Amino acid sequence: MSESLPVDPLSSATPVVSPENAAVRRQLLYHLVHDRDMLMCEAMRILGSPDRAEDVLQDAVLRCLSSQALQQTPDSPCSYLRRMVRNLALDHYRKQKREIPCDAFAETLVCPATPVEQKLSAQEDLVHLMRALGALCPKRRYAFVEARLKAKQQTEIAREMNLSASRVHALIQSAQTQLEAALAETL
Repeated sequence: MSESLPVDPLSSATPVVSPENAAVRRQLLYHLVHDRDMLMCEAMRILGSPDRAEDVLQDAVLRCLSSQALQQTPDSPCSYLRRMVRNLALDHYRKQKREIPCDAFAETLVCPATPVEQKLSAQEDLVHLMRALGALCPKRRYAFVEARLKAKQQTEIAREMNLSASRVHALIQSAQTQLEAALAETL
């Protein structure tokens, strides 16, 4: 019989970190803790929620700990972290905009049978919405349909359209504004 040696489950999962990379991580973590209030304010300004801002800061810590790309401390660690938190907060904000509120979902489950008038009104709204969607320029329509109806990632749509992700976001927002305006005119 052979003896089985105890295996450390973390040893294979933990990446080897060079001393330079470890020093960079320590420096960034120091700034994350030292400038936490400022970074929280930055995230809360975008998200409007302290809980979501805290999630963003935790994501930033995880990125700092797991990044293999950083070989030297950035010239301005505070600015680097502020940009990182801002970008993560914008990502969270975009995900938040796509989420369906639980209240609206619960209402649809509570009232399965809708009156005939509501069904007709909804069908009329759908016809107006389809006309407004058809009136959009092709780029806006494609970006809106792919993002909102097919739930594709904006980065994927950007690659397909050969545009930047921020441009795709702007196209989707302007399409949504136009559609909302067209529906408001019919009411």
